[in-house]
Amino acid sequence: MRLLVTAFLIFTSTFLYSQSFEVSSFFADAPKNGKIEGVVLDNEVDHEPLAFATITVKNTDFETNSDLNGSFSFNLKPGKYTLEVAFLGYATIELLDVAVVAGNTISITQKLKALKLNADISQIN
Repeated sequence: MRLLVTAFLIFTSTFLYSQSFEVSSFFADAPKNGKIEGVVLDNEVDHEPLAFATITVKNTDFETNSDLNGSFSFNLKPGKYTLEVAFLGYATIELLDVAVVAGNTISITQKLKALKLNADISQIN
């Protein structure tokens, strides 16, 4: 019985006075991602948001569509990226050298211009 009580006291004192740790402390030095968030707007009509515009990070597999408010976001590793913003009937825009910094958020507001039609309707049969 004395051996059991001694083992119990050693175990509880070790447990109570041991160093605490968090699993996240093992990964605290790991590089964090940065964030790019933005809005795609119509440059022609009252700067309305363009829902479902395609935003692509060139030379990567990252691509997303803007939501109903024209908003989008990416979580990327630190570095410089080129973003391509496209919407049917609008000029495609490339944003060069967008710098992503670990732990920071970059905000982008991009306005797209509508394409002009060069066809004369009276000539169409």
